[in-house]
Amino acid sequence: MQNNEQHYLKKQYVVGALALLALAPAAALAAPTVTQEAEDMVVTASRAERRAIDVPITTEVIGEESIQLSGAIELGDVLSKRMTGHFHKYNGLLSPIGMRGFRTESHGTDLSGHVLILIDGHRVGTGNAAKINMDRLERIESIKGPSSALYGSAAMGGVVNLITKKGDGPLGGSLGLEYGSFDFIKGQATAGGEVNDKFRFFASVSADTMDDYKDPTYGRVYNTEVDKATFGGNFIFTPSENHEFRLGGNYANLESESPSWLNYVTYSAYDPNAVSNNDKSTGYADLEYNGDYFGGALHWRGLLYYLHDKNHWFSGAVDAKSNQTKYIDKTLGTDQQFTWKMSEWNTLLGGFLVESMEKESYGISNYMPSVPYTPGMDYDNQALFIQDSLDLWDNRVNIVAAGRYDRFEVTTKRAKTGTYDDFTERSEDYSHFSPKLGAGVKFFDERLRLRGNLGQGFKSPTADQLSADYYYSQNDTRFVGNPNLDPETSLTYGFGADVFLDAFTVKVDWYHTDYEDKIVQLAETRGGENVSTYDNHGDATIGGLDLLVEWQIDR
Repeated sequence: MQNNEQHYLKKQYVVGALALLALAPAAALAAPTVTQEAEDMVVTASRAERRAIDVPITTEVIGEESIQLSGAIELGDVLSKRMTGHFHKYNGLLSPIGMRGFRTESHGTDLSGHVLILIDGHRVGTGNAAKINMDRLERIESIKGPSSALYGSAAMGGVVNLITKKGDGPLGGSLGLEYGSFDFIKGQATAGGEVNDKFRFFASVSADTMDDYKDPTYGRVYNTEVDKATFGGNFIFTPSENHEFRLGGNYANLESESPSWLNYVTYSAYDPNAVSNNDKSTGYADLEYNGDYFGGALHWRGLLYYLHDKNHWFSGAVDAKSNQTKYIDKTLGTDQQFTWKMSEWNTLLGGFLVESMEKESYGISNYMPSVPYTPGMDYDNQALFIQDSLDLWDNRVNIVAAGRYDRFEVTTKRAKTGTYDDFTERSEDYSHFSPKLGAGVKFFDERLRLRGNLGQGFKSPTADQLSADYYYSQNDTRFVGNPNLDPETSLTYGFGADVFLDAFTVKVDWYHTDYEDKIVQLAETRGGENVSTYDNHGDATIGGLDLLVEWQIDR
């Protein structure tokens, strides 16, 4: 029945796409010349720099000025003001990003989420928006809907790509000091610009602190203090017109306290003596090369990157350090892509990704090393992706077809601390293919665009869901992975229209998603032993309408 439904949905989309293409000759007649100037250039939707109107994918862009005017101190704040979605803040510096019924995983591995955060085109290594450094952002691009055809696992609800400042413009710098509610204090210094015609850079360093939150109903919310420190930058070397190298990186350390209720019956006041807190950090370093060959017909973009993400919780009843849990994710990866301009109307893009991630887990109980709740894990991911972009009828019709093949090998490993009563280290592997198709037609000198999309997203099972086999004595449970698990998948189709007038922009998107093979945790009894395992159990249908209206009242 599911296969028939998917076949029906695909058939619906194909009919819709053909209808759009059928309008192409009419578009050509209605718009004898293309007069619209190049608008915001975007890279996320197609992995190559193109005008947003030429990419038939639902894309939203938040520019540097909008970021500054937002007054946001966290990524979720600015997204909530400028994009449709669900943005939430939890105590303890947890801030997931939600798009189209899915969201990031903010506690640990970003591959465990359903929305993917990138920085300059590669994984940032966390799904927690509270960790993101806002000081260096030049713009934010988001793709609504499944993007696994280009970005792999976790890109079911969409992708948020953070584009950092590269130091364009004259040399300069700034010093800043801010003061705000709840004794918020922030100091910041930036410097950057073009040193000469071959070298430019941008760097920033900042530190901020905020005291306990005061609630008008409950009063002082004890143990909600936050401290942050970040630094990072980009250094760009351009030895010639056709070749450029960029070395970038960022590190952020965040510490916060976690409040507790004084009375868990009435929830009338917070406990001033709660001692639990956390220490989180995230960082990355990347080396990027961009080169043009054969007169600009071939472009090579190569990325090498290292990601580091730490989540450390202190939860002792009297001394917070007496009980601890710590997870550290380390990723080394490379992403190589090649763009071939085959003709004025056909561009072929392809490439590969190789990534290796290790999760280390640590535990302390009553000041002694102990086994943490989650064991260590390894992820090895290899991927091949390809995309063909067609720009027909004097660029009035844009068609994009893409696909990506991913292969994962995952291993459940012993924790770095403690001794398991029984632990078997196992590895499992699987592969998945993700397709996507989009078409757009422009009318009336690019003042109107109609578009349609069909795409699949997927989320990889975690290593423990596939390959765990160990006994956890603290809750008398054996954890057993299910090697027959399938990835969670989503099939989304949608249609949209964009209207661009002098002062008005209107974007409307309707979408429908069939979400299948959701992975759930099951409790069973096997041979008198409590067993926790996983299964694909549950489907859902998600639908919605996105509406964006912008009115530029005046400069």
